[in-house]
Amino acid sequence: MSGRILITGIGFITPIKPFQGVNEFWHALCSGQDLIKKTRLPLLEIDGEWPMAEISLSCITQTVQPEDKFQYLMKRALNMAIEDANLKDCSNIGFSMGTVLGNMLLKEKKLADAKNQKKEYCGEQDSLSNVTLQFSSLYNLNGPKYTVSTACTSGTDAIGIAARSILSGKTDIMIAGGADILSDFAIIGFHALQAITTDKVRPFDKNRSGLALGEGASFVVLESEKSAAKRNAKVYGRVMGYASRADANHLTGPHREGRGLAEAIDRAMGQSGVKPGDINYINAHGTGTVYNDLMETKAIKRVFGRLAYDIPISSTKSMLGHSLGAAGAIEAICCLLAIKNGIVPPTINFQECDPDCDLDYTPNIARNHHVKMAMSLSAGFGGQNSAIILGGA
Repeated sequence: MSGRILITGIGFITPIKPFQGVNEFWHALCSGQDLIKKTRLPLLEIDGEWPMAEISLSCITQTVQPEDKFQYLMKRALNMAIEDANLKDCSNIGFSMGTVLGNMLLKEKKLADAKNQKKEYCGEQDSLSNVTLQFSSLYNLNGPKYTVSTACTSGTDAIGIAARSILSGKTDIMIAGGADILSDFAIIGFHALQAITTDKVRPFDKNRSGLALGEGASFVVLESEKSAAKRNAKVYGRVMGYASRADANHLTGPHREGRGLAEAIDRAMGQSGVKPGDINYINAHGTGTVYNDLMETKAIKRVFGRLAYDIPISSTKSMLGHSLGAAGAIEAICCLLAIKNGIVPPTINFQECDPDCDLDYTPNIARNHHVKMAMSLSAGFGGQNSAIILGGA
């Protein structure tokens, strides 16, 4: 990217140490804290009965009503980012919101109420774009507004699009990130695809058996260098490059050779002038599904060649679960914290090497490592693939 896009504030709520601060989260993550639990739920009705299914999930415990959870987490994460960046006036700031399902819990409740009352449910007022409008109005964010729903790359794409908006001169400051929460719709859908594990999440392990759905909200404040200098803002890091590519391979399955993800990585690096040897850490999409992890490994090798074996890689989804539209934004912040602290978080539950996944996945134990530049990868249904490169301040 021509020009420097700085990150001057972060805010996030995840299942690990929610509401307790950045340092507490980072320490728990690097300690390998596993918040993914086996749960028994009635998912699908069969012949009038609801047999119980055992799946693994990672959720955020809180005291608000379930249908208000999405808004609650959004507000907490946005407040944290705004306060962290010391933003006093949001009137000219833009907002880029990534989400897969929005407030699906609220939609499910309204649909059930309408069914009980024998009324029709019109979901237009609960559309994804209205989520962006609602929070823009709440925080008086009068700059550019973007609603990004590109499957599981949504959070990454929201940040990348926001960075481009600043580079184009549309605004000086953007708040960008994503949010999603657990809902029946998401759980049943992934269960029907046989993508959810009943075991621990084991990214890149020979015996990996699927992902665990999680939830969260995560936002960063992006700012032009001129604006940050004028405000004397503290800086976490900078967005070096970003690219998105669709491999148009399958509705739910990734391209087996990682074509789209490799192209996204290559474009992001070319855009930023970064060379393969400059990347010191990769936060992988790393869902723990058989095809994703193999595809991602092939994509990394395709771009980095022999250098791929020298780069520490980790999947924080092994601890956090897969929070859909929030995942990419959370993982971007993990990259920033790895740069700041000189620590690569682990991929936990790694027991047996897969000969086809033979890179350095930082198994089980965090590692002290000088990280000057990190890359976060995201992949999603419909062949969506995104890569974002983050550098130190």
